[in-house]
Amino acid sequence: MANPVIAGRGLFAPGATIRSTLLAVFSALVLAGCTTDMDKGLCPSAFVLAPTSSLTVFRNGAPADPSGELYTVSMSGMKTSCSFNKKTTSTESEVRITFRAKRAPSSEGGTYNVPYFLAVTHHGDRIMTKKLFIAHVNFAPGAVTTSFEDKIDSTVIKIARGNKIGEYEILAGLQLTQEQLDYNIKMNRYAQ
Repeated sequence: MANPVIAGRGLFAPGATIRSTLLAVFSALVLAGCTTDMDKGLCPSAFVLAPTSSLTVFRNGAPADPSGELYTVSMSGMKTSCSFNKKTTSTESEVRITFRAKRAPSSEGGTYNVPYFLAVTHHGDRIMTKKLFIAHVNFAPGAVTTSFEDKIDSTVIKIARGNKIGEYEILAGLQLTQEQLDYNIKMNRYAQ
């Protein structure tokens, strides 16, 4: 059996190192052209607001404590992808939010509508836009937990003259009443 190095067909054959190096450099150049607008820093950052990441709904007439809970829903994650338009100096983002919900054991199914918001802020303190959406929570008969995702196809941010993309954020949260927010604080319920 021939030695691969001597036969010139092995990994370390004469010229193989040069070919491998050139192939690696060429691949790196091709991949460099594949970076996304997100990788280039041309997309706004996106966050779920911790204080508004969980919502607890109580049974009618039940006490506002764990024994009276009908269900709890939480925003458990958020992913974005975006494109940057140099001509209009704007970004368009697609947002995917993951939800988890839990309830006490029940042989029946259940469907609930949960309001949530998506807001665009500038420097984290000035709200530019805020839109309300409805997430549909569906429990199968006998199910105690469920997970699902909601997608918002287009969130456009026009970058004002003199501003930078990094000054804008996309924020998501559940639309809570003051009592629901107080309950989150009391029970330390943030993105469970």
